Amino acid sequence: MNCGRATEWLEAYIMGDLAPELADQLEQHLARCEACRQRYEQLRRLIALLKRYFAAEQRSA
Repeated sequence: MNCGRATEWLEAYIMGDLAPELADQLEQHLARCEACRQRYEQLRRLIALLKRYFAAEQRSA
């Protein structure tokens, strides 16, 4: 796997929507690639923040 493909799959992986065999490939890549691990962590934090924000919005509506 290359970094471009890994980047394409990160969001689906974080959301739990990536097929198991693709998730395995991505996890192997993340174990070897520091740059992609950093992208993964940044995107994971952003998605978590957005989920909290929209959950709070729904509660206050």
